[in-house]
Amino acid sequence: MTKTAPVLRVQKVSFTGLEAGKTYHYDSFGEGQGTGCFKTPPSGAVPFQFLICGDTRSRHDVHARVIQAMVKAGEPDFVVHTGDLVADGSDSAQWPVFFSVERELLRKTAFFPSLGNHERNNLRYYEFFDVQLPYYSFDWTNAHIVVLNTDLGNVARSRESRDAYWSEELRWLEEDLARSRKTDFAFVVFHHPPFTAVKRRQGDDKEVNQVVPVMEKFKISAVFNGHDHNYQHHLKGGVHYVVTGGGGAPLYPVDAPLAGLTRKVESTEHYVGIQVNGKTAKVQAFALDGRVIDAIELASRAEAR
Repeated sequence: MTKTAPVLRVQKVSFTGLEAGKTYHYDSFGEGQGTGCFKTPPSGAVPFQFLICGDTRSRHDVHARVIQAMVKAGEPDFVVHTGDLVADGSDSAQWPVFFSVERELLRKTAFFPSLGNHERNNLRYYEFFDVQLPYYSFDWTNAHIVVLNTDLGNVARSRESRDAYWSEELRWLEEDLARSRKTDFAFVVFHHPPFTAVKRRQGDDKEVNQVVPVMEKFKISAVFNGHDHNYQHHLKGGVHYVVTGGGGAPLYPVDAPLAGLTRKVESTEHYVGIQVNGKTAKVQAFALDGRVIDAIELASRAEAR
């Protein structure tokens, strides 16, 4: 052979009638290599935890250390990714590397990704993660989680088509959040942050800023973003904005904190853990050595209504 290229093959199986709050084990290949498990959402306000990381697209050795730290963190009910899983979603050779690094984490929990600009809106992203639309939502006990697509540059070629897409997504977002007003907590995830302490990127994403008044209108508990390769915590209008892009990509400096908004910044690899327990929740950012970078206490949205 003169050339070789890795190929991933996708098979999908659907099960109905799964019980709430149960852990299901599976063996995909019958040889132990494809064993794993996942949890189904419990009914009622049962305590749960989930993990978030982002921008795992390069420095695979660092990405592996982040995943090792997340695996040691316990048994999360699910994991969320803030985008830029790989450096180029159209390169078939990169996806096997991603799954190889993430294997031990993915085999023990459910995985909910958001689309980053480096995925290039490629069909492999939709195929590998069974994503029908690049924006979606789901409930987990007393929390509502929304995942948006802010990679507008790869949505369509014309400005008119991109604007129409974004208008439709914003309309869907408002309708979705209106239906989930009564949940104790609401978390929104998308790749491009509306606020950044990276000086050269300030003012980059004017369209994304249109999300901010919607977050305040529906009293969102916290927003999680990636794109900037560091940790940032901003507070605006009662909404916490957490940038978690320390999953492996080269770190960016945090050289321009925002006056009156920025609460914590640190240029380091990390992941974020969220624990929800009834009417309270706690967000913590962890460095790879276990050090707590930042901690945020959240109260039920019912108290703000």
